Amino acid sequence: KKDADAKSSASSTLRDMIMGSAPKLSRRGSNTSAGNRSDGGSKKGGSESGKGGGETASLLKKYGVCEKAAIGKGATAVVRLAHKWDRSTEKLYAVKEFRKRRKNETEKEYVKKLTSEFCISSTLHHLNIVETVDLVQDENRHWCEVMEYCPGGDLYAAIKRGGMSQAEVECCFKQIINGIAYLHSMGVAHRDIKPENLLLDAVGHIKITDFGVSDVFRMCWEKSTHYSKGLCGSEPYIAPEQFEHKEYDARLVDVWAAAVVFYCMQFQELPWRVAKMSDPTFKEFVHQYHGSNAPSPLNNLSPRECRPLLKKMLCPDPKGRYMTEDILKDPWFQSISVCENNVAPDHKH
Repeated sequence: KKDADAKSSASSTLRDMIMGSAPKLSRRGSNTSAGNRSDGGSKKGGSESGKGGGETASLLKKYGVCEKAAIGKGATAVVRLAHKWDRSTEKLYAVKEFRKRRKNETEKEYVKKLTSEFCISSTLHHLNIVETVDLVQDENRHWCEVMEYCPGGDLYAAIKRGGMSQAEVECCFKQIINGIAYLHSMGVAHRDIKPENLLLDAVGHIKITDFGVSDVFRMCWEKSTHYSKGLCGSEPYIAPEQFEHKEYDARLVDVWAAAVVFYCMQFQELPWRVAKMSDPTFKEFVHQYHGSNAPSPLNNLSPRECRPLLKKMLCPDPKGRYMTEDILKDPWFQSISVCENNVAPDHKH
């Protein structure tokens, strides 16, 4: 969902947002134009019915009955909740049912797109990444990705509800960065970090999900980084260099988006509608950026100690922007208390 170029002033309040004059925080669809994402290899992953072999176990047999009502919807898939009883224990899974093959797609092209996402996400194992379990067909031969279920919903809903304490905002932010840092250590850039793609489990752990436009920028045997190209992600969270239609370092795109999410958690609104000079708020931000103080709208962030870090994460020039390695070394970031082993030391989600 693309917003028109911003015409509002730089100063935005929650009341303004509700009345429609500020950059409104709303659920965002993703742009996916000509992204040169990795296909994760040509091998098909998960459980699949081969033409020459016997049928594998169906979704129903392996993961139980799916509810008819969707718990999530996107442009390319619907997510439902599956219930599987193992003796006296009920296991819950999130089942992502992919769209049907388009008329202009060959079967090979279609399956490659699905398995590319699975091949990336199924190799990732971290506290702050949604665990991908399987790729399997249901009884109607629809392809489904089976994932861990996160009952806490997404961060977007938590932000819109309001009432997040400063400690909770910081905790969530640190978990997001920890998850992104892990992805980058594995050679993967997400490229669509936004509150809707950040889930919460039962005890408040943040889980990054949806690797549909993720990119492999470095294979495990490589030392050099491959640049990405193409506009993808959700407009308010897209870094300015992506609009230039040139190659870019996808890691820096994730860092930019994470900083925008931090701002959203603090103020329940967006810092700007789009990171283009046609947006008055972003234009003012760029003009103020090289001053000694934090530029508007970052000058209202709290605590004050966070502002230098957020300023570096939102450097309009990607050459001056922090990598995750730099963020992890920041003194304020290191001081943040996070949920560990189901315990939140000084706050409760």
